[in-house]
Amino acid sequence: MPRLPIAVIQNVANDGPGYFADWAERYDHSLQVVKVWAGEMVPTSIAGYAGLCVLGGPMSVNDELPHLRATEHLIREAIASDVPVLGHCLGGQLMASACGARIRRAPRQEIGWITIDAEAHPTALNWFGAERFEIFQWHGDSFELPVGAQLIASSEHCRHQAFSLGRLHLAMQFHCEITAEKIAAWTSSAEGQAEIAASDSPGVQSVTAIGAQTARLLPQSHRIAEAIYRRWASGLRHA
Repeated sequence: MPRLPIAVIQNVANDGPGYFADWAERYDHSLQVVKVWAGEMVPTSIAGYAGLCVLGGPMSVNDELPHLRATEHLIREAIASDVPVLGHCLGGQLMASACGARIRRAPRQEIGWITIDAEAHPTALNWFGAERFEIFQWHGDSFELPVGAQLIASSEHCRHQAFSLGRLHLAMQFHCEITAEKIAAWTSSAEGQAEIAASDSPGVQSVTAIGAQTARLLPQSHRIAEAIYRRWASGLRHA
C-alpha cells in the first residue's frame, strides 16, 4: 500500500526542507512541499497527509499574513486528528500560536551554533537521543508554552527551545534541518550579514565564527535530526 505524503509548508525560497528532505528520501517518505512564497496555497485540510512539517522564515508569527493564519488552522486540524506535526523555528512558533500561546521577542537573539540542554526526563531523551548538543539557530522571537505542552529543551539565551505536545507533535526553536548550503546562503546574503552586524546579543555569532564551526558541528546536527525525525515518523498516519 502506498504511503501518504507528508505536507511541508515552505515559507520562503531560501528556507527549504534541507536535511528533512534527505532523511525522507532515504526512508521512502514522499513530501508535498507547499511553496507559499511562490503563491501556492496552504492546504485547507489535513486529510490525505501522513504528517505536517512546517519550516522557518524571517517573518514574525504576529505579522498579519494570510498564509500564517492558514497554517495555524492546518496545525490545529492536524493535532485534533492525531496527524503528527513538526515545527522548525517559525514552524515551532506557529505551533505554539495555533495552540493559544503567545509569541514574543526572545530574551536574546540567537544566530549560529548554540548549545542546547535537554530537560532531565525520558521524553526529552526519547526525542533527541542526547542530553546536550550544539545546533544551528537563527531567530529573534520565541514561543511561550501552550497549555498541555512539555518543555524538553533550553539554551543559555532562550529557555523555550523545544516542546512536545502529546506523543506525536514537536515544536523546535532551532534548525535541525540545516545543511551547509542553507547556512552559506543565509550568511552570504546582504540581509543576513546586516542582521548579524546590527545585533549586540551574546547569542549572535559572526559570519566567520559560524563558518569555522559548521564543518565540525554539522555531523552532530544531522545525528540529532535523525533521532528527531525517526521518533516523529513513528506516529505518521498510514493510508
